[in-house]
Amino acid sequence: MIGSATGNGAPTVPAPPAVPFADAKFSFAPVTGAPASILNNLSAQLGREAFAQHVTLVPAGDPTATYVVKGYLSAVGDSSGTILVYVWDIFDTSGRRVHRISGQETSSTGSQDPWGGVTQDTTINVARRTIGGIVGWGTAPAGSGSS
Repeated sequence: MIGSATGNGAPTVPAPPAVPFADAKFSFAPVTGAPASILNNLSAQLGREAFAQHVTLVPAGDPTATYVVKGYLSAVGDSSGTILVYVWDIFDTSGRRVHRISGQETSSTGSQDPWGGVTQDTTINVARRTIGGIVGWGTAPAGSGSS
């Protein structure tokens, strides 16, 4: 379960999609935390994966977007390998967070600069898991409480 605590200390439950998934449009806000080269690669991979999994994307700032996806990336590692950590928050048109997708992807490529160890395969896997998470949330039966 994800979400923040409510005033009485109970965790919040992610909301099911308010719009039928087939009609939903997703806009990715600029992602924070990573160098431009990684972001460009990941953006291209997200677009390919969205197309493959039938997720409708619209440009950032598009007023027709049903949901805005905000992403945060960080990389940690050393000469033996790299871990790319990702968090994607999905917001509805009122600005309320309705879902979170998070995870990490490990690369055996290491570098003194952790971003140097993030490979094409790493970004492909993050894109696949991210779009898969959107699809899983968007097509989950109402009341399933999946996150």
